[in-house]
Amino acid sequence: MSYHVYLSTISRILLMFSPTFLIPAAVAYIYSERPDFFLIPFFAVIFLASLFFLLTRKKIPETTEEGEAYISVAIIWLLIPAFGSIPFILHGINPLDSFFESVSGFTTTGTTVITPENLPLSLLFWRSFMQWLGGFGIVLFALVFIPSIKRSSALFMAEYPAVVLPKTKPKMRDMAIAIFRIYLVLTIAEIFILNFLGLDFFKAVVHTFSTVSTGGFSTSSESIAAFKDIRIEAVVAFFAFLGGMNFGLIYALTNKQLRSLADLEFRYYLFIIVLAILSLTAINLNRYGFLESLRYSSFQVISIMTTTGFTTTNFEEWSSSAKMILLILMLIGGCSGSTAGGFKVIRAVILIKYTILQIYKIIEPRAVRTVKYGDFAIEKEMIEEVIVFFILYISIFIASSLVLTLIGYDFETSMSLSATSLGNVGPAFGIAAKSAAELSWIAKVVLIINMWMGRLEIIPVFTFLVSVVRREKW
Repeated sequence: MSYHVYLSTISRILLMFSPTFLIPAAVAYIYSERPDFFLIPFFAVIFLASLFFLLTRKKIPETTEEGEAYISVAIIWLLIPAFGSIPFILHGINPLDSFFESVSGFTTTGTTVITPENLPLSLLFWRSFMQWLGGFGIVLFALVFIPSIKRSSALFMAEYPAVVLPKTKPKMRDMAIAIFRIYLVLTIAEIFILNFLGLDFFKAVVHTFSTVSTGGFSTSSESIAAFKDIRIEAVVAFFAFLGGMNFGLIYALTNKQLRSLADLEFRYYLFIIVLAILSLTAINLNRYGFLESLRYSSFQVISIMTTTGFTTTNFEEWSSSAKMILLILMLIGGCSGSTAGGFKVIRAVILIKYTILQIYKIIEPRAVRTVKYGDFAIEKEMIEEVIVFFILYISIFIASSLVLTLIGYDFETSMSLSATSLGNVGPAFGIAAKSAAELSWIAKVVLIINMWMGRLEIIPVFTFLVSVVRREKW
């Protein structure tokens, strides 16, 4: 297939994305900073998008394959962070660190190589705004604001892979608009509440962007701990919890469909969070009083499980058993169809159910059993996809951990960095507990690749890489 398929899709999405630079430019103007830091990438994006459009406007095929959509999305998620890094480069940060920060932002990872206190307000805004854009999804924004975009279904599935199909299958653009409305309402609500509780409007906006997107960038190196306010912690934890839920479930609740709370994935999501909170509260009693232990444990469980990554205490000082629980939560992540990263709760549930089914088959070989999601039997093809994803996810986690250990990092640091980058979580243990600034360039490149693969849930990236190696579909 000709490269025109990719350039056509990329040009439209880049054109849609370009105006987002005008918002931080306006913030820079308001605070008497440097709007040109954002106007330069704005015009650069328009130039490249226009060039791609001119090259492909008469050569766009009517149909496309799923693999082509995956490749387009994988390329988009490299190009946009590249443009997003330009404001940091213009501020004087080296290109690798700038690209790292941009990838971490758009993928909603939140691992930083920059000291927030050293940045102007416009760049602090841009960091969190990147997370807000990336949390919803660059392609989803395109589907909302470009009604004529082709291959919407394939593009949607490439950026938000489905695990369990719903009963109804609305048009992808209608689904994108419904998700966007929920995203916008949650954003406005949290800004209002944080501002009401005493945060100035700028900090309320920045931290809301990072919460709803489950991103985790903050205006302070101390994260949410800097506010020393349990009310703000509770609000952030609540909206992070919502960000980790399936947005389809939130949409059903807004339509007064209370039965949706019986959704299997949500029940396991809630169960894991409650179990982890109780476990960490008990483990941390040797460090804090009961109420203090409950406070810190609750926030960190929700923050890590939803892959938001905010912190209210230095959990680097916690015991090994407490860190192991946090590492497991990093790997699991939130619900499918949410802004959270990780392996996803529903995949873990399907994998466990399928494992139990295989054990029962050995015990009762003549019995006919199926893996069910509620009342629905899950198709064999979907189970196979979950197994393949699990193998890839664990393989990448092990491989990146091994690379990090080979270049000199200790076991704890390597494991946590791999888990937090692949799961798009943010915080890590060991020498990278506070910042990734001191990591070697090789380690930063490994984490960038992990963040990219984790945000797109691996398959689009592998499709892209294989196509490059084999020089197919170009």
